[in-house]
Amino acid sequence: MAESKTNSKTKQATASKTSQKSVTKKAVSKKTTAKKTTAKKTVKTTAKKTTAEKTVKTPTKKTTAEKKTAESTKTPTSQPESTTPKPEKKVDKTSVPTALPEIDLQEMFEAGVHFGHKTSNWHPQMAPYIYGSEGGVHIFDLEKTAEQLQLACERFYQLAKEGKTLLMVGTKRSSREIIKEAATEMGCFYIVSRWMGGLLTNFEQLQKSILRMTDIEKGLESGKFDKYTKYERLQLDKEKTRLERFFVGLQGLKGKPDCVLVVDPEKEKIVVRESSSEGVELIAIADSNTDPRKIDLVIPANDDSSKSVKYIVNCLKTAYNAGKTARE
Repeated sequence: MAESKTNSKTKQATASKTSQKSVTKKAVSKKTTAKKTTAKKTVKTTAKKTTAEKTVKTPTKKTTAEKKTAESTKTPTSQPESTTPKPEKKVDKTSVPTALPEIDLQEMFEAGVHFGHKTSNWHPQMAPYIYGSEGGVHIFDLEKTAEQLQLACERFYQLAKEGKTLLMVGTKRSSREIIKEAATEMGCFYIVSRWMGGLLTNFEQLQKSILRMTDIEKGLESGKFDKYTKYERLQLDKEKTRLERFFVGLQGLKGKPDCVLVVDPEKEKIVVRESSSEGVELIAIADSNTDPRKIDLVIPANDDSSKSVKYIVNCLKTAYNAGKTARE
């Protein structure tokens, strides 16, 4: 009995050992299979990563290659477009010169350009150019006056460069000598005594008077009228002086002028009327009592002061002479 018990115990022990060995073998086999599967997974993931990296890298290579090919295949027409200077094109279109006079606001202020008419005697259309009033007198905005004067200088430059005729009109005492002196230096036509009605609307008739004046002047100088009596020569001399009073600044004018400059268009209403009816360009130095709607280019300024008129006319003269030199 005792032997049977021991045999049974040994059998149970051996059975337990064999079971333990089988369990360990199973655990080892599971671990190895797990390692193999993890290794396979890692291999797969690494393979995926490498393929992904390859797929990511290949487009970058293509894009750089495409860039190189795009740079190499650029047309040469794109280079001149970038190298063409734009300012030169603007200058060619607008032909704005660099020799225009510099407009100084301080000099304009010292010349009294900013003074207008009384507030009771003004035109509402001049309101955009008026800064305010002081002592019952309107004050011009000098910045806007400078802008308009700059435009007028550019226009005078163009007129001289293109060889067009310019007529300057200033019959007021404060502007007669200024207009006459500037016109003679510029080589322009001028009127400083009185505007003869019909100068633009009936130019052919007034041109006969201009030709008559030149004929008398040449005849007296050449001795053509020496055979005339003393009384007849005296009458011819009187006729010459009378014609010179109105037409001395129009000698050589063969047609209607291309542009007219007027000082105080409110006083020279006939000039404004004839210019607008005949389509002649009109530039005016206008005070605050002027209606600017019939004027092509207004220079809002004091047209009563000789200093103010002289400053503006000198700027225009400088621009015109610069245009003449550019034409030559």
